[in-house]
Amino acid sequence: MSEGTQPIDNEAHAHAVLDALRRQRLGDQGAYGCRPEILDRVRDYEKRDLEMIQQTISIASARGEDIEKLALLDPLTELYNHRNFLKELKSELSRAGRYGQHVALIMMGVDGIEGIRAHYGALTVDAVSKVVANVIREGIREVDLAARYSGNEFVLALPQTNAAGAALLAERLRVRCGNQAINHNWQTFSVTASLGVATFPQNGSAYDELIARAWEALDYARARGGDRVFCV
Repeated sequence: MSEGTQPIDNEAHAHAVLDALRRQRLGDQGAYGCRPEILDRVRDYEKRDLEMIQQTISIASARGEDIEKLALLDPLTELYNHRNFLKELKSELSRAGRYGQHVALIMMGVDGIEGIRAHYGALTVDAVSKVVANVIREGIREVDLAARYSGNEFVLALPQTNAAGAALLAERLRVRCGNQAINHNWQTFSVTASLGVATFPQNGSAYDELIARAWEALDYARARGGDRVFCV
């Protein structure tokens, strides 16, 4: 079990982190609050992603590739793909609703990814995605779900985790991501990440609404300079 999987030893510290992150938005609360266009973005991406996965599986079938693996995992990062993550998330939310439990959702994105692409190229962006995926994999528990949500975003679902616990994990992931030295094509550099946190059922009872809140929180963190965590 890695450091990131250890239970929170100091609950007061966890809540202090959460309070500090929430205070970042006190001066601008009117600009925040589950904007409809974010929810539309989530639903549209789900539809487009399903079509893309079906095409990928069809092509893979013709080539004799491992269909079962493609159906579950993102081929680049080997985290869950978007489609399988949504399936598992729906199941987890249903279970949590039945037993009155929390589920936290973290949306994570690399800052300045288009600048990296322009300066280093698409292959380097892929290398960055793999590094970030490893940071996530090493920082979560076995029961947590992690996926490559889109080309530039990752998403984590944390069963039986409240806002304070999710905020603390998100901060750890942010720090670890910034500490990674990325070596690619004889270049060495580092990246930063922004993360948005939302929790079930407080911030959304439906899976798409919960994702929209976390994604909106990520947008908020990016808009304020990146390299930060923002909690709904």
